[in-house]
Order: sequence, then C-alpha cells, then structure tokens
Amino acid sequence: MAATKSPYDVTVTLDAVNRKLRLNWPENQSTEFHYVWLRHHARCPDGLPNDTSIKIDLVPDDPTSLVISDYTITNEFLKITWSDNDLRTTHPLSALVSVRYDQSSRKRRKSTPILWPLDTESSIPCYPCSDLDDPASLLQIGLSIRDFGIARINNVPVVPGTVAEVAQRFGVVHRNNYGEVFDVKTNAYMALGSNSGKYLGPHTDESYRHAAPGITFFHCLAPSAGGGGASILVDGFNAAERLRNSAPDLFTTLTDVPVFFQRRALPEEDMQSHRRMIALDIDGDIEGIRFTDRTLPPQDLPDHLMEATYQAIKAFWNIVNADDVQVEYPMESGDLHIFDNQRVLHGRTGFDPAQGERHLQQCSVNRDEFHNTLRTLAARLDHPAQMQTMAGGALG
Repeated sequence: MAATKSPYDVTVTLDAVNRKLRLNWPENQSTEFHYVWLRHHARCPDGLPNDTSIKIDLVPDDPTSLVISDYTITNEFLKITWSDNDLRTTHPLSALVSVRYDQSSRKRRKSTPILWPLDTESSIPCYPCSDLDDPASLLQIGLSIRDFGIARINNVPVVPGTVAEVAQRFGVVHRNNYGEVFDVKTNAYMALGSNSGKYLGPHTDESYRHAAPGITFFHCLAPSAGGGGASILVDGFNAAERLRNSAPDLFTTLTDVPVFFQRRALPEEDMQSHRRMIALDIDGDIEGIRFTDRTLPPQDLPDHLMEATYQAIKAFWNIVNADDVQVEYPMESGDLHIFDNQRVLHGRTGFDPAQGERHLQQCSVNRDEFHNTLRTLAARLDHPAQMQTMAGGALG
C-alpha cells in the first residue's frame, strides 16, 4: 500500500509484519505505533473515563489478530479501517503527537533529577514560609522536591502541629502506628535512635515497610543546645549513580536482589520487607532508594547471592557515608525540610541531650498524593509539569 500524504505533510506507512503504523513527519521525523496500541487508544483517546457507570471494554485486543485494511488522513485525523467487521477508528493527530512512546518522546516526558551536592554555595532550594500561600510558589516548591528530592522552608511558625498543616498542602497526611505527627525529641520513646543524642548515619525512614513513607516533613521547634545535632542529607540518586559508575556489577546486584529489612520490637512490632535497595524504571533510570543499615538483619538469600549482596550493600554504605556526598545543615527553630524519603537519606550529628531538649515534629504524605497535587496544581496554572511522568519510588 502506498504512503498517503496529508495536507499537514504527514505520511502514513504500514509495517504489516511487525503490526506497526508509522507516521512520517517533516524533516525526517517519524513515530511508530503498534496496532494494538491504536486499538486501545481509540477506546480512550482522552485518557480513562472517571465514571464506572460507563461500561467500555478497555482491555486491548490480542495483538496477533489485528490487521489494518485501509487508512487515510483527513484534516487533522488519522482514520483506520480494520479487517475485523470493517471496524473504523479515528485518532486526532494532535493526540498522537502528545502520547508518542518512542524512546526520545518518553524521555522528554520524564523530569530529570538534579543531583547534589552542587558546586554552588547552596545545594538545596530554600523558600520563605509565605510562599506556601501562593499557588505558583507552591508549585515551584513541589517542583524542587520533584527535581532535587528536597526543599527547605524558613520561618515556619514554631507551633506544635504546624508540620501537618504544611503537609496538607501537598496531600493527605499519612497515619501509621506512630500516628500522624511524630515527635522527634530527646527522652521520648527511647527505643528509637532518633530520640537519643547519638550520631545517626544517613538512611531512609522505615525501609522495613513494603510501602515506606513517601514525602517527609521535618519541622524544627527547638534545635539542640550546645552544638551538634545538625541534619545530614545525602542525595541517594547521586550515591547510586556513583555506585553504577564505580562498580557496575555491585550496582546491578542492588537493583536485582531483594534485601531483607526488619524492625522487631515485640510485642507491638515485627515489620518486614524484602525489597530492592535501588529501584529502576523501565528505561534503567534510578527512581527510588531504600537504605537503612540499622534495620538490616542477617540476610535471607540463596547461596550464590549471599557474598555478592553483602559486598554491594557495604559499597553503597561507603558511598553514602563519604564526606563529599553529604550536606550538613544545623536546623534552627522554624526551619522545615520537605524531602522524598524514597530518594533522600537523612541523619544527624551527635549532641549532648543534657545541654537542652532538641525537638522536631515529623509527618508524611504518600508519594502518589504528592504527585497528584503537583499535577493538578500544574494543570490549574497551565504548567508543563501536568504532562510529565514522575519517578515511581522505591517499591521495586
């Protein structure tokens, strides 16, 4: 079948053997669509209908059964006739352009993480508290969390519970067995290392949960007195990329092998997960980190994986504990950190609790709630972020 030319300089050719249709754009640009994808697209060209009363068969057809018998481009629409029952489908060219799934198009839809520390005075974006009340500024804070994994807010009112009020701007506050808001302070619930004055190495919170906390909010009500107690922050994506570059085999081990995490504090708790420390998306890009050395029990692995996995864990530990990947920041009263707990590792330098009480409050919202807020806010402001794909996190 000869190529059909449109008034918009778009031609169509078929690859019947591989069941693909190719749109050829000007300047030697082309995009392929599988037959099965086009059939599915015809059923929901504007996305899935948010109405369960609409009974539409959205499940794609068997790809091997599909044959295109004819096609045309009329005005700005691709029209296809299928061999089964002369079924006809219509596809707006503008819609096909926006949802192309070739590698370069898919990459353009993904945000690119900004790795840190940077060679600048400050690695982490910082905003005044007043920006939380402005939709455009709130979107920029959300985009910083998306791109850097973290944002810092200054001059937040030093009032207990304020951390939840801030979190609610980004999603529903998550409740777990510690409640919605958790106090991080000396002499409280000493079974947790965060409530002591001891040094805490960089870690992500609650790796022993299948779904670890998503976006975490830390609000400083009272800093440690007498020095010490500074926050330690590490970009887990940067650390993982260093491991990929320096020891690719060990990197692959941590992306392939589920690692055993556990918090056992009977009679109330015996939380366990077997999840990968480094999660990759379908393109091999890093999308999530899970790392808490204090909740790593002896591993439960096949013989041929045991030593290699321990070697990989230690190699990653060495990187996240290296001085040149860490940002140290002494939080003051009114400072609030918002970070992606499935990317950013945090810790704390040691301090003397006898010098005065250090008091932070913590809560979290799920990553899907945060991403929903970011997309809908971007849509209200007609910002390109409404169309972007965001990292899926550490559920691998």
